[in-house]
Amino acid sequence: MNAPALLLCPLLLLVMGCVTGEPAPAAPSRAAADNPCAPGGTPRPPRRNIVATTVTPSGQVIDWIPIESQTPDGKIASPPPPPTSQGDAAPMPPSGAAPAPSPEETGVELGPRGPAGTVPVLRPRQPQCDCLPGYVQQADGSCAELATHCSGEGAMASSKSFTVCCPELARIPLMERIDGKCVTMGLGAHLCTKCGDGACGAGENDCNCPSDCHAASPSPASGPDGRLQERPAEASTPAAAVASSGP
Repeated sequence: MNAPALLLCPLLLLVMGCVTGEPAPAAPSRAAADNPCAPGGTPRPPRRNIVATTVTPSGQVIDWIPIESQTPDGKIASPPPPPTSQGDAAPMPPSGAAPAPSPEETGVELGPRGPAGTVPVLRPRQPQCDCLPGYVQQADGSCAELATHCSGEGAMASSKSFTVCCPELARIPLMERIDGKCVTMGLGAHLCTKCGDGACGAGENDCNCPSDCHAASPSPASGPDGRLQERPAEASTPAAAVASSGP
């Protein structure tokens, strides 16, 4: 072996040692790749009381659970007794009305039935997630960051619309004063406000935030309920009496 080759061998060994000594790039975590709820949640575990699972012709998955598992105590209400007379029977449709369509006519694909004593539960097509702190549930089952998907001051929040108030805001009822009485305007809906900070802010009033908003005291021309009262006409002074009165 010639001299140049002898000089190159240690250099090649040094380079190969450096290359083999470098750590391999970290592969993405399989757990995170298999989590459709990342990064704000974890997949909700399936039901534990599933007896059977069927699939409709359209591909919808149905889980069959015991009928008694629908209530905490396992007691299910009994169906009403069948009609014993013609008067107890269900009213007939009006003359000329079309009969109720069959499942085949409506296009409903029921698919195979589950075991006796079970009821069907439709499995959502979207993955259902249990959200982590700082995230909020969305209508499609996913988890969104609370800071970017919360209702601000004066906005409404309702569980029906999957909306929540921002962390620094308080939930108060949506109320108005009508005819001197506080009336709730929206069932299940709340306002997101800063009630308790001493200032009567957006959406606050003396009904839903009396600590910040005090009821306006009635004016002298107003009645106890705040309505304007008619002022009685003042008695006119006869001109003759004015003329006769003097020093």
